[in-house]
Amino acid sequence: MSTVGAQAQTVTLADAFDLMLDRDVQYEILDIEENIAAELVRQARGERLPRVGLAIRYIQTQQVIVNQDNTTFQEGTSQYPTTRMTFSVRQPLYDPVRWRALPQARAEEELVAAQAAVARNQLTTLLIGAYLDVARAQIGVEQARIMIRARSQLESDLAVQVDAGVIEADTLLRAQGDVFEARAMQAERELDLTTALFELYRFTGPEVTGVSYAGASVGIPNYNELVGTFSLESLLAMSPAIQVARAELDVSERQEHVARAAYQPTANLALEFEYEQTEGSLFGGGSTVQSTELGLNVDWSIYEGGLRRSRMREAGARVQIANLRLEQITDLTERRYDALTSALGRSFVSVRAIGAEQSAAGRRLGAAIEQEDAGRIGPQASLEARLRRDTMALQGQIARLRVVQLQAELLALFGALDVDALSQEFRGT
Repeated sequence: MSTVGAQAQTVTLADAFDLMLDRDVQYEILDIEENIAAELVRQARGERLPRVGLAIRYIQTQQVIVNQDNTTFQEGTSQYPTTRMTFSVRQPLYDPVRWRALPQARAEEELVAAQAAVARNQLTTLLIGAYLDVARAQIGVEQARIMIRARSQLESDLAVQVDAGVIEADTLLRAQGDVFEARAMQAERELDLTTALFELYRFTGPEVTGVSYAGASVGIPNYNELVGTFSLESLLAMSPAIQVARAELDVSERQEHVARAAYQPTANLALEFEYEQTEGSLFGGGSTVQSTELGLNVDWSIYEGGLRRSRMREAGARVQIANLRLEQITDLTERRYDALTSALGRSFVSVRAIGAEQSAAGRRLGAAIEQEDAGRIGPQASLEARLRRDTMALQGQIARLRVVQLQAELLALFGALDVDALSQEFRGT
């Protein structure tokens, strides 16, 4: 159950995931589909087991002799009951269609499980993307607030200087315009946050007002270790999408085996015990009859109007399609891997570059404060330097977010997403 209450609040990724499990109907549908696949396996297994039946018939017979030429018996009428009980056991000894239906059902069960894994993986990936979009929008709002504080502070300082007659009023008017522009940007960023939260509501519901994100404390993995662990070779073995394509190929091949099995004969063992009791008739007393039959039935279909050949061609075409789809998905997955690893590499470079620029901005701020204290520059330069430092810090967080998002997409490609680990990472724990 989710730890998130009914009141509006900021959630962690793990909380959002729990809310999605509680709300998303798709997860319930996936569970039902897996249960159906398991039932199909049980049905196919049941086709191999004997059929045991018990049939009881009660017949009330009325005989009327309307006319006959036997002088011994005259016309007459009689009524008598007959009770017949039949107990039968039929065991298929050789039935290729039934025999191969069980491997096909098991292959279809594996296919459904693989498809469910892909669907769950896609939902989790969408949730993480929506979560990170909210985090990115929250950073944008914080950037706008920093800009407003800096511009407002500068406006206040310039107003003092205008009142003292140190500077012209035009400079103050430009600063006031910058404040209005910053407030407009804040409104736009808040709208972006509202839009991002709306996308997250699909998974969490409307009670959520924000997400937990630790910002600069989010760790950045080692690129070489990450790519070395999740290599292209391991991708071909782990990719959920490729697993689904392989499972589809297996199912189509099993279907072809079933279609081919229709050309072979079937053999069934039948045991039947019949008990019949007749209590009387027009021509004599009743009777009790017991009979037991044990037989072997062999059937071999010679011609079915071309139906079997058509099914073989259909099955062969499905195998061909499955092979082509496997090649296509493998190629697309490899391309996706190359694109993600390339983007990750560039994102790592961006993080390092922004980190270097952030350090430089900090040094420039220190120098600006020293010059301001010495009276060589005015407060505007130091405010701009402080704004640059704070802005670069938030830009660094956004760059880290990009790395985390690309990392999550890469792990999703392998089916190796760990929501709890990512949630702890976002909380800075």
